[in-house]
Amino acid sequence: ENQRRSRARKREYMEDLERRWQRCKDMGVQANVELQQAARKVIEENALLREILTEAGVVHEEVE
Repeated sequence: ENQRRSRARKREYMEDLERRWQRCKDMGVQANVELQQAARKVIEENALLREILTEAGVVHEEVE
């Protein structure tokens, strides 16, 4: 009886750890997606700003 309960507790503990691990992985994936989206937005904004500066007569070397 004790061994059966012990195995059941161990199984429940392992299942809980696996659920927690999966949640952590899911959160990491979501954070990575959000970071990539933010990086794309910055790249697009920088390109637009460079275009505006060029149209205003600022030379490329001054922007870098």
